[in-house]
Amino acid sequence: MNYNKIHLLIPLILFSYLLIMNLQSINMQEKDGSYLIDVGSRNDMLRGTRLTGPEDRISEAFNDRFGDKKINFRNFTSRFVYFQLEEPGIRNASTVRVQIRFKDELAKGYVFKVGAHSAPQWNYKWNLLYDPFQRQLEEEYDTIYTDNNISVYSLNDNDPTYSDLKDFFSKLDAKNTLAIHPSVSLFPGTDKLQKDEITALNTTVNTTLRGRHTFLTFVDGNEISVDIEKQDLNWYNGTDDLKMEIVSGTGETVASLLIPDDGDATDHRGLGKTQTSHVRATGLDAGTYKIIVDANDDTLIKKLQVSSSKLIAENNLFVYTPTKLFTWTEEERSVSLMTLHKEGLQEIEINNGNTTSNVTIDRIAVAQYAKIVPSSNLQGINVPAGDLKIASHMYFSFTEGSYFEPMKCNVIPLENNFDWLKKNNVDYVIMNNRSVISENGWVIAETEWNIDDLYIRNNVLDFSTNIEHPTDPSQIEIPVDWIRIILE
Repeated sequence: MNYNKIHLLIPLILFSYLLIMNLQSINMQEKDGSYLIDVGSRNDMLRGTRLTGPEDRISEAFNDRFGDKKINFRNFTSRFVYFQLEEPGIRNASTVRVQIRFKDELAKGYVFKVGAHSAPQWNYKWNLLYDPFQRQLEEEYDTIYTDNNISVYSLNDNDPTYSDLKDFFSKLDAKNTLAIHPSVSLFPGTDKLQKDEITALNTTVNTTLRGRHTFLTFVDGNEISVDIEKQDLNWYNGTDDLKMEIVSGTGETVASLLIPDDGDATDHRGLGKTQTSHVRATGLDAGTYKIIVDANDDTLIKKLQVSSSKLIAENNLFVYTPTKLFTWTEEERSVSLMTLHKEGLQEIEINNGNTTSNVTIDRIAVAQYAKIVPSSNLQGINVPAGDLKIASHMYFSFTEGSYFEPMKCNVIPLENNFDWLKKNNVDYVIMNNRSVISENGWVIAETEWNIDDLYIRNNVLDFSTNIEHPTDPSQIEIPVDWIRIILE
């Protein structure tokens, strides 16, 4: 045996091994421009775009067959499994999409979410990737309307199908209950009010609000105008844009505006200059419209004026200054109240004209609850100190005369739970159609984010899966075949 030749081969073998390992660690881009993590392959935790574990939350690699093709996969055995994209040109993209191929073995009550890193430390912007609730809904109930965006399901027997959403909305009446998924902007707004209910040409909200809010208003003629004042708190680094849309009941944006950041993106905690804007929409049908004000918590809405006698806020409010609110309910409702600062410690008074109750806000960042009991009158809620976050499934006005019931029927936010549907006597459900492909027990689902909303460090963007159950985080074992990341 020629030992000299063997000695010469050893460095060559070592060099070849290091070269192979180095090539495996390079971020390999697919022919279509996407980045693929082939889960279960020997490289799935080695490259720049890879699983990052922890390893005790994923199983060993397994093999399976998909038709005539062999595939490898791992089971994700914990709520949180992390992966990352490393790409020098990532900031040139505007959006990032994630597709995951997995087996639909989610137990009842579970959903599959994916989060993209959105701020330093453990801060993720979570999107719903897949919810088996809709698949189960389709199996148990009739689909009475569907288009490219949404589907309507009837929980009643012998309901007809509809080719036009307006036709479906027209058949609804006060006795019906419609559950709408929070991601859906459609709503069956009332299309007429009694003449004595129209009492003013304009409604003005002078209470300062903080962050995102959704309002409903009634258009009596064929046009609407909205004036808005914005001011940046400058408590946090980053730009503070305000976007506003006026949306019809069928989800059409009839007008929009953008108020950009005031030019100061620092966190010096000094109020910025007041910025104003105006928008007008014409050629409208009479009826209810939504005004969606999309802003972050570093933004104040100083004033809102609408050319209508009716204006209410939907569900959630963040009142920054003292105010009095008005609401109405036919059944007992719970309202969450919370302040984030000592200045917001206060006594909240609720008065229905006959009785008065009080809720003491004596702790910071702790939700406390008020019960709003049924009453034939509007009920007043006095907020003497402001700085209060209000969460509910109710409508609130800022004057007695501007309150109205905006919907043709009882509309409630959907909870993906069949027991909840029965308990609330739901007649119809509206959900966005899933972007899901089914393949022999495997499904491909996807979601996306705006790059500007995400935290990228050293050209690396981190992600996390979250296979979530509201009460039972155990017994997770979901086979995952691959994860594809697409920059656009």
